[in-house]
Amino acid sequence: MKNKILAVLAASVTATSFNAVATNGDSLIGLGAISRSMGGTGVAHFAGAESALKNPALLSQQEGIEVMFGGTYFAPDVQVTKNGSPEDLTATSDADKNMIPEVAIAHELGDGWVVGVGMFGSAGMGTDWRDSAPMTDPATGQVGLYGMRSNLLLLKFAVPFAYSKDNWSVGIAPVLQYGALDLAYTTANRDQFGLPNTPPTKEIGQGSSYDFGMGYDLGFSFNIPSSGITLGLVYESSIEMTYDHQISNSAAAFGYGQPGALVNFTDDLEQPAHIAAGIDWQNDMMSVTFDIKNIMWGDAKGYEDFGWENQTVYALGVEYLMDKKLALRFGYNYGKNPIENSTDTTPVFTGGPTNGDVLNTFNHVMFPAITEQHFTAGFGYAFSKNVALDMALTYATSPDVTVSAQTTGLGDITITNDQLAITAGIKYGF
Repeated sequence: MKNKILAVLAASVTATSFNAVATNGDSLIGLGAISRSMGGTGVAHFAGAESALKNPALLSQQEGIEVMFGGTYFAPDVQVTKNGSPEDLTATSDADKNMIPEVAIAHELGDGWVVGVGMFGSAGMGTDWRDSAPMTDPATGQVGLYGMRSNLLLLKFAVPFAYSKDNWSVGIAPVLQYGALDLAYTTANRDQFGLPNTPPTKEIGQGSSYDFGMGYDLGFSFNIPSSGITLGLVYESSIEMTYDHQISNSAAAFGYGQPGALVNFTDDLEQPAHIAAGIDWQNDMMSVTFDIKNIMWGDAKGYEDFGWENQTVYALGVEYLMDKKLALRFGYNYGKNPIENSTDTTPVFTGGPTNGDVLNTFNHVMFPAITEQHFTAGFGYAFSKNVALDMALTYATSPDVTVSAQTTGLGDITITNDQLAITAGIKYGF
């Protein structure tokens, strides 16, 4: 039985690929249907085996064994309007359909101990402008969006352990992260130094690069006696990742790393540390939970170079039990766009594009992580004592963000990133 479960887990995750444009930066607001239906909360709200993906300490509330299989259909709508020479352009990214896997197990061992397993897509980012905004004018290179395309994929494997005594619990989860990054686009008929390319256009990109990284999650929870209140605290460590020849190769076509370059990039793209606190209140019919999280983009290698700032995320969730079988859930999540319009006028090389315009081009055309507000709803339905279905619907919106990309040939560009997601999870307990 145990070997069969592990085989299904591995197949479920490794066979799934996605280039999700996630919501808080490039991180999903929540993992699992219960969390996603309640605004991405879960630091203090117990959600069964799914809590292995949010706060390992909460697994201490698990009774018996629970297995959860789930997934998210993610449909981002990313649009760019370019107001620049020689003509204006409105384009929609073709990276608009993604599948994200989520699998978790929790097993009560007795004497306050619980062990779990979690395998899940945790974050990602992707756009594809090859059809809607290709490099259509080799003579100027200014009509499209360089036919840019990007795909960042992050999958995590975690084995959480939780221990509880009296009203408190602690949890730790060693994490193995797999990442893949692919950046590509088409240059104009001249390179960054004004010299003719041969052939007239040049493809930048050598396929995906892969890396593995190690990290850990630490969790804590405390139930205040006779109050219905649970407090939670989680720390997710940063995970160092290096994608050989991706960022440096893509930046080189704009002059970075070349002789005479004044600015440079590495291939590091470290997933940042998170710290989150939560509170959950519940009675026999209702639960109200609130989380606050800080994502440290500004301290992570790679994201720091691209000018991302630390992001504070606020999440609110409500669950109402209609009866013993049906639960209705609602939520809201807000995180301010972590990417600022760069106004750095330092030229990449003498006479070349400014560093600020290149950063704006890469950030907002390839990685438009600007979504801020998320409205969520869902339900849980118990078919029997052992089997339950959880569903979540997420609608997210972004502001219209306008940035300068004059010296990269794109003029001023305005970006929006709205998202729709449907999540389903089946839980089986025994």
